[in-house]
Amino acid sequence: MKRISFGLRAGYLLAAVLSLSIGTSDAHAAGNRADEPLDVVVTIADLGDLARQIGGERVDVTILARPGQNLHAVRVKPSHLVAVSRADAFVQVGLALEHAWVPGLLEAARNASVAPGRPGFVDAGAGYRAIQVPERLDRAVAADVHPLGNPHINMAVDGGPLFAKRILASLVELAPDHAEEFRARHEQWMERYEFALVRWTVLAERMAAAEEKSGGAFYVAEFHNEYDYLLGFLGVDVAATVEPAPGLPPTPGHLRSIDEILRRHEVPAVLTAPWSDNSTTRRVARSIDAEVVVLPTMLTDDGSGLDWIGWVDGLLVRIAGIFSVEPPSHDQVRTRRAEVEREAAAAADAGRDADAPVDEGPSSYEGALAPVRRGTATDSM
Repeated sequence: MKRISFGLRAGYLLAAVLSLSIGTSDAHAAGNRADEPLDVVVTIADLGDLARQIGGERVDVTILARPGQNLHAVRVKPSHLVAVSRADAFVQVGLALEHAWVPGLLEAARNASVAPGRPGFVDAGAGYRAIQVPERLDRAVAADVHPLGNPHINMAVDGGPLFAKRILASLVELAPDHAEEFRARHEQWMERYEFALVRWTVLAERMAAAEEKSGGAFYVAEFHNEYDYLLGFLGVDVAATVEPAPGLPPTPGHLRSIDEILRRHEVPAVLTAPWSDNSTTRRVARSIDAEVVVLPTMLTDDGSGLDWIGWVDGLLVRIAGIFSVEPPSHDQVRTRRAEVEREAAAAADAGRDADAPVDEGPSSYEGALAPVRRGTATDSM
């Protein structure tokens, strides 16, 4: 007889209890709770930070994934079911990043308030123009198939603003009496983001200058295609991945094949997440005399006060540091921002067409990024 683990049995039991107590009704709907904070459940701390930045004291945030976890394989716990069953809003990154565990979690929680299509369900990455969209879907080729492309857009410099916009829209609909407060907080966050974007742009320009001076392209290796949005922004190419394909363990033949590639491109570092910082990754790096650089794939909600903007800044600075490129100072960023604002004002005075339609879609920030570097990292081999 097939045995069912205690954790799984506990999950089934809890789901049954919850179904008796809340059914499929909007039992915890925001409209029934006056000025109580909205219960917002998010899949990762990045989304939790943005919910807090915009919602302030009007939200209580619960984060499901723990730091260091592989987001494609988060194990659902009874506490997750309880949190989602009581939530006013549920926020996911989307693009199939959490496809292995979120749909089942939502179904088991039986909370109509956060069902897809309801105001309480926030698919934060919906509509983002992802990189590495597969031409065909075949699990024989890759275990972690992402039909919508690379889903790690929480590590894209234009991912945060899109998430913030989606969260703002949900909070305004759920608590319209506080809409102006939410909008004001969102505007404050955007001001900070725009300043950071200037800093990141200057850093990317410095990377371009350093690469040109070196006489060749900058390359790294990755265990998994997790950092490609950041690498693309900085103009760093991926020579190869330790995985032969997303979700597939490396084979001896694959490791032999990439060894020559990494040597040819003089790769100085192998990037890996905490979950994939293993003996194979270290052996690959050691064989080519490269550094293993362990980078978190999500913000850590550890009480340190670090937010999404600061976290992304730290990742970009760490990657640039691999190539001995220093970030600009605060004063240099302020100077550059003033230059950008003067150029924009001059363009407007010169008769820029103010009536042209404005793209308010998820990639509306591309105009600021396009002059800097090529938009995405090359697909790894």
